[in-house]
Amino acid sequence: MNIQVQCCGIAILLLLWIFYLRQRPLGLYSVRLFLITLGMTSFCVTMDILSIVAINHMEQIPGILLAFICKTYIVSLVWVGYFGLLYSCTELAKTRGERMKQNRAYTVTVLSGTVLIYILPIHYYLEGTVVYTYGPGCMATYAFALLFVLLTVFKMLFRGKEMNAKRRRTVLIWMLIWVLAAVVQFVNARLLLVGFASVLGMVILFFELENPDANLDRETGAYNAHALGEYVKQLYGDQKSFSSVMLVLSDTGRLHDDDEGTRQDIIFQEIVGYLEKIRDIKVFKTVERELILIMENGERLEKIFRMLQERFEHPWNGRGLDEPVILNPYYVLMTDSSIFRNAEEVFQMLRYFRVEERNPEKHIIMLDDKRIAGFREKEETEEMIAAAMKEDRIEVFYQPIYSTKEKRFVSAEALVRIREYDGQIVPPGKFVPVAEETGLISGIGEIVFEKTCDFISRNHLKERYGIRYVEVNLSVKQCEKKNLADSFIGTMRRYDVEPSCINLEITESAPIQTRHIFQKNMKKLLDYGVAFSLDDFGSGESNLNYIVEMPVSIVKFDRGMSQAYFADQKAKFVMEAAMRMIHDLKLKIVSEGVETKEQMEIISALGIDYIQGYFFSKPLPAEEFLKFIEQNQ
Repeated sequence: MNIQVQCCGIAILLLLWIFYLRQRPLGLYSVRLFLITLGMTSFCVTMDILSIVAINHMEQIPGILLAFICKTYIVSLVWVGYFGLLYSCTELAKTRGERMKQNRAYTVTVLSGTVLIYILPIHYYLEGTVVYTYGPGCMATYAFALLFVLLTVFKMLFRGKEMNAKRRRTVLIWMLIWVLAAVVQFVNARLLLVGFASVLGMVILFFELENPDANLDRETGAYNAHALGEYVKQLYGDQKSFSSVMLVLSDTGRLHDDDEGTRQDIIFQEIVGYLEKIRDIKVFKTVERELILIMENGERLEKIFRMLQERFEHPWNGRGLDEPVILNPYYVLMTDSSIFRNAEEVFQMLRYFRVEERNPEKHIIMLDDKRIAGFREKEETEEMIAAAMKEDRIEVFYQPIYSTKEKRFVSAEALVRIREYDGQIVPPGKFVPVAEETGLISGIGEIVFEKTCDFISRNHLKERYGIRYVEVNLSVKQCEKKNLADSFIGTMRRYDVEPSCINLEITESAPIQTRHIFQKNMKKLLDYGVAFSLDDFGSGESNLNYIVEMPVSIVKFDRGMSQAYFADQKAKFVMEAAMRMIHDLKLKIVSEGVETKEQMEIISALGIDYIQGYFFSKPLPAEEFLKFIEQNQ
């Protein structure tokens, strides 16, 4: 009998089943469809063997039973094509509803084909060891199987950009093998290759896409980051809510040693082994070496969390460890996934709150509606800033600075603003903190500096308006850039701006981590002729040290300090003492936040050099600033 190839196919399929069933199922929809397709392929090859056996013994078998066996085999070929199509299209339908709608027409087609094949007659050929079937039923089988193959190829070619490139390529190879086998068998019915071609397809899918080991972390046996992404996407697609706990262990400082992370791996294995014994949870290990526990039963979150806290109060031990290790993990809890829009937002939130919201004194973060709303507002603001930078909607406003000795306006501060599409101005308090947090402030600072240089050059501020210099704020991020001085000097030369027309404001409200870099830049800019002022004096961490260390020529009292002078006797003494000290150092003082005539007169009488505030003017757009100076100079 001609069943050698089919027997080889059965042996291969048995090996695939053994490889698959020894692993824990994750429950991915694509995996379930692969297993169904694998099962149908196994059934198909088995029926192929039975049909060959039945034809060889057709004289001893009732005709109706023979027809049923042979037709069941060829029907199973069509069903392999049907499930192959469903499997191939798993990434094209994002939700269960979309999948059901997409699969409905295919299901009607395969059922129609099944009925038609069972109705149509087939004939049998038997000569020596050559056995096959032919006739209308077989032709219908070829037609319906080819239809599913063509549909699969069509989806891969015309909607392939919507799916993983590796999946698309692997499915196309599978279909090609199947088509070639069908063509060979159609031309020479004695070569029964279609069933074995299905087996080869399963082998290719297994090793390229569905090897369960690919979803596991080799060090610990937990599911890996790829499996986490696929699983969470599927839960959202099926509209299933879930809860999660993130355990951050990798940066505790207790696991590192000189043995290339050996102790760390041992502890992780111990922890994962413990977690996998907990019922109804799945354990994942991320690329950043965090552990994420997901449970579809949200009611169990509190109980499991208490269990984890109790367990981590005790030391962990393991093979190869000299002594037990007591860990103090950091937890990020998500009680209900429905507060997030999709899987991508879940991962964004986890990354953000793991890094940005970390509080050394607090080891638990609960992802609630308030936190999520704040995160989304930050994300929207970040997108707004990026769009404004790209579309040239970053504007520079100028606030005049008044000289108490000369009784006129001698300088101005350049202040960044963003203009919305409707013409409204976004207040800096809304976007500056986000820009500083995300690093976008560096790009904004460069834009502001260039526009300020252009404004000075185009309007000849010194000659026409008597504005000797403009103050430009430097962010901490800018101060840490090695090429800051070269970049600014290049911009001033490009716009033909004298260095004396620029005063750079540095703030002491946040520490500069790489101060030696900035000091080199500062020296180069000072040598070029640029002056510096210390902004927000009174709000930072070490006022006197900044004045001593930084070669500034102006110190600016911030609004809080200026207003406190009029409200608090102690603040009054402090400000007067600071003023005397600064003047003794031969430095000038700007008092910000002066809002009334009375305040202006008192500040002037103190001997403060310059006054800036709403009493004179709020920050103005460039053209309005020029008009203000013309009218009030």
